[in-house]
Amino acid sequence: MCIRDRRGTAGQLAWDLKVTAGSPPLHTFPRTAWKRRVLPAVHAVSRTQARYAGSVGLDGEVLPLTAAPGADARIAGRGNAHHWGWLHVDLDDETVLEVVTAVSGLPLLRRLPPLVFLRLRRAGRDWPRGDWRSSLGVMGVGRFPGTPRLPSWTVRGHAGGRRITVRVRLPEESRIAVGYTDPDGGRAVCHNSERADVHVCLERRRGARWEPDQLWDVRGTAHAEVGLR
Repeated sequence: MCIRDRRGTAGQLAWDLKVTAGSPPLHTFPRTAWKRRVLPAVHAVSRTQARYAGSVGLDGEVLPLTAAPGADARIAGRGNAHHWGWLHVDLDDETVLEVVTAVSGLPLLRRLPPLVFLRLRRAGRDWPRGDWRSSLGVMGVGRFPGTPRLPSWTVRGHAGGRRITVRVRLPEESRIAVGYTDPDGGRAVCHNSERADVHVCLERRRGARWEPDQLWDVRGTAHAEVGLR
């Protein structure tokens, strides 16, 4: 068990937390994207299914936390996509799903289908397997096509004998819009929700047919966002 401190302030917000490490990091993006910086930004979940204890304060009100479930994520890069969607959700006690879908910020590439990265961890095993298998939706190959929209967006794809459909919904009453400026001066608005709904259908190929393997319906506990310009 590894325990780390998280302390800081941002305006009227303050936090003082101890984080008990959960399962190993979940790398949504391929290793090459991190090492060679071939994409404008890369993402990973450094701790999944962690537990947090301590307090979070806002405008003088303090919320105590004891063994609260959560995760730590990291984003590094020089900017954001033109449009993007992000999903992190604990589907059950042993299953975590991470999805990033984005439309390129380069003018010549904006007409192409979005690039989608997906990782599903079940009982300690990641799917799709392999370093580049998570990103076979590149340039419209069709493994994981999905365009980020409000209030809902969907990702569908298949790899390694399994097929998945992910439907994400960010209810208007449960999301906020945050504007910010990219390092290059570009403006964007991120529509963010910590109370999103997610429906996931995982299927397995049986001969020429697809048969249901697992269904999840998560209401009000997923972290999802859509970034628009």
